[in-house]
Formats: sequence, C-alpha cells, structure tokens
Amino acid sequence: MDELIADTSLEDVGESCRPLVEMIGLENVLKLSAYSMGDKIYFPKVERLIAPARNRRIRKEYNGFNIKELAQAYDLTTNQIMNIVKEIDPQQISLFDYDGFDNT
Repeated sequence: MDELIADTSLEDVGESCRPLVEMIGLENVLKLSAYSMGDKIYFPKVERLIAPARNRRIRKEYNGFNIKELAQAYDLTTNQIMNIVKEIDPQQISLFDYDGFDNT
C-alpha cells in the first residue's frame, strides 16, 4: 500500500478532490479518506470552531459597561454578548427583565 501511495500523484486524484489535495496535501487527504472510509465528513464553519476562543476574549474584555462596543467589535448583537457574559456576570439582565420604574 505504501508503494502505491508513493506512486500516486495529483493527476491520479479526481477533479473534485484536487483543491483539497492542493490545500492540505495528498498525505493528509489520504488520512482523511482512511478515517471516513468513504462516508461523508462534516466540517463545521470556521465561525463555529473559533466561537469558544471568541467568547473567552469577550469575557476577558467585558467590564460591565461595554456591551455595545463588544457587539460592534465582534459583529454580534447585544443580546448575544449578554448571553456570553452572563456566565461571569449573573447580575446582567435582559432589557425585558428590567423593572426600572418605581411602582410605590
């Protein structure tokens, strides 16, 4: 098998796989092929893969008063930022939960 792999060139690879071979190399494509055994492989979007790192950075930069700025900087909504930081600031409430009126 190793000899056959060594003799395999880009021209031997199907047209649909060539961009992948050019991107990650034939050896890595062969590893993915062996891993999937012919089944389809799901690759999440980059945004999904980097979301945990983005969220850690948002929590680190959060100061209690900069939700709008963080939303703009990370192209998220203020609600998304509030959901991310509520783990570190349980006092952070939704605007819909706010009862700022004195009802006395």
